[in-house]
Amino acid sequence: MLFHFPKTGGTSLHEFLAPHFPREAICPERLRDLDRLGAEQLAGYRYVSAHMDYDRFRLLPEPRYAITVLREPKARILSLYYFWRAHSRQVIEERGLHGPRLARELGLLEFLRHRSDGLPSDTDNYYARSLLGRHWVGPRGEMRLSDEAALQAALSHLPEFDTIGFTEDMPGLFRQVTARLGIAMPKEMPWARSSRSYDAQPNMEEVTREEITPEIDAELDRLTRLDRVIYEEARRRFGSR
Repeated sequence: MLFHFPKTGGTSLHEFLAPHFPREAICPERLRDLDRLGAEQLAGYRYVSAHMDYDRFRLLPEPRYAITVLREPKARILSLYYFWRAHSRQVIEERGLHGPRLARELGLLEFLRHRSDGLPSDTDNYYARSLLGRHWVGPRGEMRLSDEAALQAALSHLPEFDTIGFTEDMPGLFRQVTARLGIAMPKEMPWARSSRSYDAQPNMEEVTREEITPEIDAELDRLTRLDRVIYEEARRRFGSR
């Protein structure tokens, strides 16, 4: 199963792995609604790949082969912002895309400081929030634990993953996963979505990146204060495999 953090490269891994399983063996739920499926139904799937949190992760029966992908946390937030900002105004309005609308309307510093309309849940220490589970996150996305307690709990869940890969070394991740599953490495690394080609994708537009000012960097520091520790600990535990 793939515990997918947005903007880490997980979609590329998902789209590579999915054809290796029969369609009926793939869980159709890709977002955060795994809990709408019963335990017996989940047990019937051989491949589950979804955005989730720890509570939903625990719904998946064992034994399981659990994979996730992490990216340097500041880079993940920037990638999310520019991915959202690249959405055309037409597709934002047609589909009611709230996050991309905010990214189009707000400059980077304003976006990072925004504290309503669903933010900062997607930006403020997202790894920590997801690894804690929704029961430790309040209705406005605030964490109900102190930073120290939240970090300790999130770190304690890392050993439940069999493979943690890193966006900065996707070939290394693919080698681990293909070896574990007994399938061939791709001849060319697949990149399902890449900022290098936004303007060539339907409903997407080229975006210009802002200079990272000291104020922006300070906000990125604040929003990744726990995630940077989680990322470095994951690199220490899993980076040499």
